[in-house]
Amino acid sequence: MDARKERILQAVVADYTETMVPVGSQTLAARYLSEISSATIRNELAELVVDGFLLQPHTSAGRIPTDRGYRYFVDFLLPAEPVEPHLRRSVRHAFESAPPVAEAILDVAAAMMSRLSENLAVLTGPTGTGSRLKHVALVGLRAGQALLVVAVADNLVRQRLIAVDEADDQDALTTVAGWFNRHAVGRSAEELAALPRAADEPRPARAILAEVAAALRSLDAPGTVIIHDGVRNLVSQPEFGDPQQLHAVLEVLETQRMLAELLSLAMPNRGVQAVIGSENALQELRGCAFLVTAYRVGDRMRGTIGVVGPTRLRYGRVVARMELVSRLTGEMLDRYVV
Repeated sequence: MDARKERILQAVVADYTETMVPVGSQTLAARYLSEISSATIRNELAELVVDGFLLQPHTSAGRIPTDRGYRYFVDFLLPAEPVEPHLRRSVRHAFESAPPVAEAILDVAAAMMSRLSENLAVLTGPTGTGSRLKHVALVGLRAGQALLVVAVADNLVRQRLIAVDEADDQDALTTVAGWFNRHAVGRSAEELAALPRAADEPRPARAILAEVAAALRSLDAPGTVIIHDGVRNLVSQPEFGDPQQLHAVLEVLETQRMLAELLSLAMPNRGVQAVIGSENALQELRGCAFLVTAYRVGDRMRGTIGVVGPTRLRYGRVVARMELVSRLTGEMLDRYVV
């Protein structure tokens, strides 16, 4: 796309996201491109329709962006929209006023993201990434049952009730835990599963090894999904005026498995990723834009923050605000929780 077409596409997206009214050549010439004639703009608009970046709802109407147009805009034309200083101060104050516990900090993050995006915010709590074993403890509870405690870096802990041989008393369990702490520290779940048998391996260790590996995997699994009541924001969007369409979207948002799949799109060090309209794998979200990013807590933990809204999003504004909330969420969890 040449520079003039890019300017016209950018202007169409900017105007349509604000007004939700198809944009015509006269509007573009008057508001954004005064140095270009209306006739030239009409020709360029027609070519952008042919190329699939814009859509003309009917013959006499202006143009609106297609999913492909929004994708090009996000990938190549996204304007830098810094967060206003007063909003930065407000968001930081909200985080610093939260009780120093993970649930409260995540609740603030969801509330801030919902308000700042004027859409729905979705979060996962922090989990480990490639967790490696730091310490194992085994506590006998009763015959045939023990409490397995698995710790990894960043002081993240998982506890699991496991079945053991009824003949294994606390001394036997302590011996097994000691063996793990000598031979398995620093290993991932996959490396534990491939751990060869050793001459000094206690008899119960092999069965308990599978439980330790499972605990490590659970630390790397997607965190609990938190949905803020930004659902109200969706209801207020004209695109969701159709009750059936809104119901389909809300059904996805209430299904944790589907949300976990969507949030798994967040990749560390890749900033905010956008899935727009027909790019969504889920049919129910084909009319939505889904923006997602990862926040980091320390070196080995991360969670995700997502925004769901119509494809007619103020992408530049939402991206900048997601980056702010993501950074502060990681900072606050690192400071108070981990």
